Amino acid sequence: MGTQPKLPLQEALSSAEDTEASTLRQSAADQFDRDWLNALFRPALVIVMVSSMNVVLLAFLRQYAPDMAASVRWTIVGMGVLAAIIGSITTTWLALPAQRLRRSSAYRAAEIFLLIALARFALWLAGGTLPGLLILLHDPLAALLDGVFLFALVAILFTWYAAIDFTDDLTRMALQPDELWLAQRAHIRFADSARPAPTGRAAILRGFVARWVIWGIVLILLASTLRLGVTRPGFWALTRLEIDPLAIGAILIYFLSGLLLISLGQLAVLRAHWTIDRVPITPSIVRNWPLYTVLVITFFGVLAVFLPLGDTYLLSIILATILNLLFSLIYLLFRLLTVAVFMLLSLLPFANQRPDAPPSPSPAETMLQEPPEMLVIPPWVGGAFFWLSMLVLLGYAARIYFSDKQLSLGWLQRLWTRLLGRWLALFDAAVRWHSQTFVASSEGKRGPAQRPTWLQRLTGWRLLTPEQRVRFLYFRLLEQGAKRGIARGKAETPNRYAVRLETTLDAPTETAADIDALTDAFVQVRYAGRAVEPEDADALHEIWRRLRKALVTKEAE
Repeated sequence: MGTQPKLPLQEALSSAEDTEASTLRQSAADQFDRDWLNALFRPALVIVMVSSMNVVLLAFLRQYAPDMAASVRWTIVGMGVLAAIIGSITTTWLALPAQRLRRSSAYRAAEIFLLIALARFALWLAGGTLPGLLILLHDPLAALLDGVFLFALVAILFTWYAAIDFTDDLTRMALQPDELWLAQRAHIRFADSARPAPTGRAAILRGFVARWVIWGIVLILLASTLRLGVTRPGFWALTRLEIDPLAIGAILIYFLSGLLLISLGQLAVLRAHWTIDRVPITPSIVRNWPLYTVLVITFFGVLAVFLPLGDTYLLSIILATILNLLFSLIYLLFRLLTVAVFMLLSLLPFANQRPDAPPSPSPAETMLQEPPEMLVIPPWVGGAFFWLSMLVLLGYAARIYFSDKQLSLGWLQRLWTRLLGRWLALFDAAVRWHSQTFVASSEGKRGPAQRPTWLQRLTGWRLLTPEQRVRFLYFRLLEQGAKRGIARGKAETPNRYAVRLETTLDAPTETAADIDALTDAFVQVRYAGRAVEPEDADALHEIWRRLRKALVTKEAE
């Protein structure tokens, strides 16, 4: 039975359903704010802002660690900048929709573990203090954890966390799928009453600003401790802070970058309102927003240049007094808490009890007692186990971190396969050359005094495998045939050469059988790849001895 033709109304409905389905599939793939998530300007600003903290840290090290090598200081700062770059880029990459399954604590732990391992090796190379093997095995913790590395570890952790924190706040301000879905379906009847889930971008922006201000205050306090100069004596006299210009420039870059990022956060809040309320906007507003922000900041910066600057000495005294009072209060609370805990412990019934002393052994028992045999463990075992564990953890972290970045290591595997094949081919060629030329070179056209001893012959023969012995014996047969003017042709098979050799030499039946046996064994090894037992190789050796004796006797006749 044939299919019934569709009516025009059915065809129209089917076409409308297909169009709606294709539209839904196309829109489902676009339910993410890709313009915001794929932008590179914000991660670059975060990297610049967080990296400026490491520049202030460099000025701090110059002031309070003058004996530290310049290469070590720059290595610490460079690792901090690298931590900021990796933290910001990885957070931006994980915010993409395709990477939602990779947002795990194990991935982040592998990332920071690789950074710490890289920092450890970089500091060893920069300082030229790579510990020896004995120190690594006997005292691994002392070789691993020194003061410079611990300071660099703290700097890297803070920088990495700050980059992740700031970048995560900005990525969470992107438009959510439900907001985009409602914005694209403004023609639907229930779209006016539907509302997306609240995101709280204003709260995210306030948290961003609060952390930005806190980090800025820390940088200012750190820079204020660098150098203090007094122009003239007296408490109320004017003072000046002779701060390193590098630190001042880094602080200015930090605050300018932060203002730009705050402006972009405010833009994200406005974009959400415009999208939810379906306010039509021109793309130039979003595109030129950073330019407008830079112009406004530049205007107020130029205006601030002409304003009078006040004294900062009294402000530093006030801040130092507040910090001292705060630390004193914390220390006092800690002491009171400790005293209270000890007082409570003294009230327990077993607090004042003393254990009974064990009876002292008699001198005779002391002399008769032999010390137990102690298990002597080499001192390097603990260090070796420690570094082996560290290598296993490092390899596992690298596998977790690089397996999700589509990093292909096929070229390395192909290179290793090629190198291994070349080495095996070279070894096989060396073995063949040895099997072909060992006895030939030792039994060449030299005098009897120059011939090797029987011990050298026996040692060389025992070094060959059974298959190599079969090849060697057949090549000796070819050599004997060539001496008698019966050389094997280039295109001649071993079996045809055996028949020609027997016919030319007019060999008797026993000699012909020996030639056939040796030829068949060579053909099986050379062309069939058959394994040869040592007993069979020894039997062929006996056959060769009889054959050589018969050939010598035939030549003498």
